[in-house]
Amino acid sequence: MKSLDTNRWYPIASATDLPSRHVYQTSLAGQELALWRDDNGMVNAWENRCPHRGLRLSLGVNLGNELRCQYHGWTYETGSGGCTFVPAHREATEPSSACVATFAVSEKDGLVWASLGTPLVEPEALQLGYPGQVRTGLRSLPINASQEEVSEALLAQANRFSEVLDGESRAEVIADGLIRIERHQESKVLVFLLQPTSGQKCIVHTMVFAANTATVGFRTHFSTILTEFRRAMEATHASAPKIEKIHATAPVAAEVPAVVVPFPRPASTEFKCEVTARLQETEDIISLWLKPKGRTMPQLSPGMHISVTTPAGCVRQYSVVNSPSERDSFIIGVKREAMSRGGSESMHAQVKEGTELSITVPRNAFPLIRNGKRPVLIAGGIGITPILAMAQALQAGGDDFELHYFVRGAEHSPFGERLRDLGPSVHLYAGLDGVATREKLMAMLAAVDPAQTEVYTCGPGVMINCVSEVAAARGIPEESIRFELFKNDDIPTGGDSFEVELAKSGKSFSVPSDKSLLKACWENGVTIEASCEQGVCGTCMTGVLSGDLEHHDTYLSKAERESGKWIMPCVSRCKNGKIVLDI
Repeated sequence: MKSLDTNRWYPIASATDLPSRHVYQTSLAGQELALWRDDNGMVNAWENRCPHRGLRLSLGVNLGNELRCQYHGWTYETGSGGCTFVPAHREATEPSSACVATFAVSEKDGLVWASLGTPLVEPEALQLGYPGQVRTGLRSLPINASQEEVSEALLAQANRFSEVLDGESRAEVIADGLIRIERHQESKVLVFLLQPTSGQKCIVHTMVFAANTATVGFRTHFSTILTEFRRAMEATHASAPKIEKIHATAPVAAEVPAVVVPFPRPASTEFKCEVTARLQETEDIISLWLKPKGRTMPQLSPGMHISVTTPAGCVRQYSVVNSPSERDSFIIGVKREAMSRGGSESMHAQVKEGTELSITVPRNAFPLIRNGKRPVLIAGGIGITPILAMAQALQAGGDDFELHYFVRGAEHSPFGERLRDLGPSVHLYAGLDGVATREKLMAMLAAVDPAQTEVYTCGPGVMINCVSEVAAARGIPEESIRFELFKNDDIPTGGDSFEVELAKSGKSFSVPSDKSLLKACWENGVTIEASCEQGVCGTCMTGVLSGDLEHHDTYLSKAERESGKWIMPCVSRCKNGKIVLDI
């Protein structure tokens, strides 16, 4: 097998191979893959081994938005492949730094495509048929021969396949592993797409483009010819499996050397990235392109964010702006905050092209849900970043949506070219005060069907509260009003003092009225990881065994608050008396 172009797309499965809650095993050039579709319709192409002990993930359980290994129950989230659950540490908010190796994947023309590197173009750039033609998937068939040998044989025997095209035809290679047999006058086109699974085996995926859907008779005739083609190749091919008679013989004692198979080393959830581009979007907003060093990009989904260690040493979360076709770098927008504690200020002052930054694998606490409802996207200021990623994904998928963007002035609108590319779906509102903003929201939501609408909003807390109130008053269900905050405006400046007990160590100490629970823990030698210190990111979420909690975060759901089992110690407190933490 010749060297594989890792930056090219190859077909690796039929879309029908990935039904709901299924995991499919395949391979590309010797790289074994586990393919699975999450409940939101996104396909994942992962290295087919659990980072913990190496068991095939294709034997695991598709939980809808996570994949669970059957061996020890380690669980990995869709998109990033980051570990979310380890049974031995079931109360940990960061159970493991293990991460599954992920590959670029796309879906087009009834096939799932993957690349082992960084593809330069999308599969959509491959012109398989002609405009106006109807595609019919025919058959996927493994053949015990290399991709090169199968490709040569298909070209040599094109006349045999032209029988189903009812007329004279011509064959051509349109790309490596992509062969088209076309009837003159462009009435019918047979397409063969070769998946090199190893050096001596490939899978032939076939389809036909014509004026109408292929008939049963056409498909039967074609399938017969393709089967005969495979038999003829394997009958003469040196690498075809041979059946030999096995003669019973007495076993011969032999020394069997011990084989020690090392456990695979888990991949880290941390990326080292180089800044390859920096653009000044507005006076106080820059966009950065962060290219991973020595690692491929994970699969991205709209609403994802990454945690970036800023030059000042702070860890800050930034939404990923990437469109579905942008797979080379993480693209983020950074606003210089007037009250910056060093994070955004250092990003603006010290980050330039060539700067190296550490980030974590992307996580998604604000996913775009494909449930048949029409998305209404509402953003304010820098809150456009996750909303823009959603809009680009919806446009690429041909979905109907609308985006409403509120800014202080037109000059404060970043990512102008991307917004213009979205066309008439985007509505920009500049310079509206609070009253005018509410009136505009009421007017736009008055035109939607509450039962068939999904609202996504991100921006200043005041605006998100206004959107939530107006949407709820319109009759849109609470579960269909989705939002993400970048900043928490409900951080307490004080409160009653209370006692803390650590259940696992037995340690106790007091939290004074002028200090947060998180800082009191730090001062008493208790290590709790934290990031935003605003109750937004979820990094410091800590288990609670007892206590009357006073929540001030924006991260926990209503159900999680009501359970009394979790607290964000950076902003939340105990109302009175004593709190027992599960640490």
